[in-house]
Amino acid sequence: MLQFKTLQTKMLVSFILLVLIPVIGLGSFSYYIATRFLEKQTMQNQVQIIRLIADNIKHMLDDATDLSSFIVGNETIQSLLSQTAPSYIGDPQKTIFNYLSNLKQVKKYISFIVLYGENDFMFKDFSEFFRQVVPYEEFKESPLYMATAARNGQSNLDYSGSSLFIYAHNYNDIVLGRRILSLYDADKKLGMFFLGINRDAIRDAIQDVQISRTTNLLLFDDNYRLVASKLDDKEMSKHFKDNVNGIKNLLQPNQTWIYEIGNKKYLAANTSIEIYRWHVVSLTPMEDIQKQYGIVLSSTIILSFSLLLVAIVMSILLSKGITLPIKKLLRSMNNFKRGDFNQKVPVESKDEIGLLTQKYNEMVAQLNELIQKVYISQTNQKMIELKTLQAQIEPHFLYNTLDYIFFSSKINGDNQTAKVVQSLSELFRLSLNKGEDYYKLENEMNQIKAYINIQHARFPSRFTPIYHIDSTIGHFITLKLLLQPIVENAILHAFEPPTDRQGVLLIRSYVQGSDIVWIVQDNGNGMNPDQVEQLLYIPVRSKGGYGLRNVNERLQMMFGPEYALQINSIPDIGTTVIVRIPIIENETQWGKLYESHGH
Repeated sequence: MLQFKTLQTKMLVSFILLVLIPVIGLGSFSYYIATRFLEKQTMQNQVQIIRLIADNIKHMLDDATDLSSFIVGNETIQSLLSQTAPSYIGDPQKTIFNYLSNLKQVKKYISFIVLYGENDFMFKDFSEFFRQVVPYEEFKESPLYMATAARNGQSNLDYSGSSLFIYAHNYNDIVLGRRILSLYDADKKLGMFFLGINRDAIRDAIQDVQISRTTNLLLFDDNYRLVASKLDDKEMSKHFKDNVNGIKNLLQPNQTWIYEIGNKKYLAANTSIEIYRWHVVSLTPMEDIQKQYGIVLSSTIILSFSLLLVAIVMSILLSKGITLPIKKLLRSMNNFKRGDFNQKVPVESKDEIGLLTQKYNEMVAQLNELIQKVYISQTNQKMIELKTLQAQIEPHFLYNTLDYIFFSSKINGDNQTAKVVQSLSELFRLSLNKGEDYYKLENEMNQIKAYINIQHARFPSRFTPIYHIDSTIGHFITLKLLLQPIVENAILHAFEPPTDRQGVLLIRSYVQGSDIVWIVQDNGNGMNPDQVEQLLYIPVRSKGGYGLRNVNERLQMMFGPEYALQINSIPDIGTTVIVRIPIIENETQWGKLYESHGH
């Protein structure tokens, strides 16, 4: 491990390393994330854009298909073509032209409409220039007729409509054809309908979309022929000309992949126009994407070095700012070590160094006072230890004294006094319980019996105690001194003033589900609801009456609000107090409950 002579050098090197490592790591990670994001974003953009293009072209082809279906099912056209010979009464050419001309005006992609009737009726209309149409009987020998007739009324898309026209080598159309069948007799063939889709309209759907300056968009039909392309790339056009296998490899189902043309690599993306089995493909040169990687790398390097330079300058200033006050404090400590106790270092900041300096000054100023406090503290500690020993002796002295009085009373034949003294001794022993705040339920019962014996000796004619105790609950654990305040309240208040009615104090216990229930019941004076409320929730500073409130609060704090005291009282009838506690089988359960601060 490197050793440094000064803290400033150590801090400077540490700060630089702490900054250098994260900067390099963060720069590398940022470059990796940025390039992956750029590549992923480029892929996603290409896929989304070609899907959008495919949707637009599909909408155009769907629209043309629906339009052709609408036209061949028109009642007027069906009626004209159902005649044995074409009737020109009412000018059917004009009727059809008026019906179809508006469609050509709205649908700009329509380049021509040609309608052949089996009854020798013929209609033709063109959007831009007139064309010579091939006679129907001659057209029936063409592949276009055969392909359309084979569809038996369904639409048929063909790459070229050259079979329809005499001079068709310069025409730039995609042809949609349908055989016209009678609406009332599907086996009756009425003629053929052809609608031209201008390739320029399809090319416009590609030209208007911009992915990048060098990205080319290609449209292939179901026979692997190039329908349209965005860029006029001669090398690419040459590659795909009559190259069915190359086009099939390009139209693989992967969303994005690397495709090579010559020695040039492209990031390719492909989507299909499902119904028509056409494909839209985008090709972006990888060298253009890698140029963007270079820009990201240059920006990352420049930013990283800039951050490192700033970090070095800040580290120098920060290390000096930290070590200078420490050096001053160190010089003062050396003076203090040599015996100069009148040291005081100026506090120049409010940070931890300033706080350390302030505390150091306070330490020097209070040193003599601290020595005096330590001396007094040691003396007081000895006094506390002595008093603790005395406090340990006093309970034993009290028990021994009570035992002497008990045996003396027995010897002298005073059994009543002996019984009271024995109960008092038992009461003290159980109440103190070696300082613990819990004991077994049998101790609680013994403690309350001892208390009742003492009170009954004082007031022998005031009440008669009755016990109905479940003997199986004695080994369970409980808070100490739960019943004594309740019994005390009943003895002192329920039977005061004395009446002709004999007082009865019933103490009963039993198990109910997972709880133990204690009932303290008397037939004394009773209370109204306000008195019960005041007894349970008596203000803390009030005089007296806090015994029941204390028991109620301890029950709820230890076991929860559902274990609050229940007091049912009727004036001149009596009072019943119900105490419920959960069954706690051993000290381990009690310890866990106590460590979790009760419920």
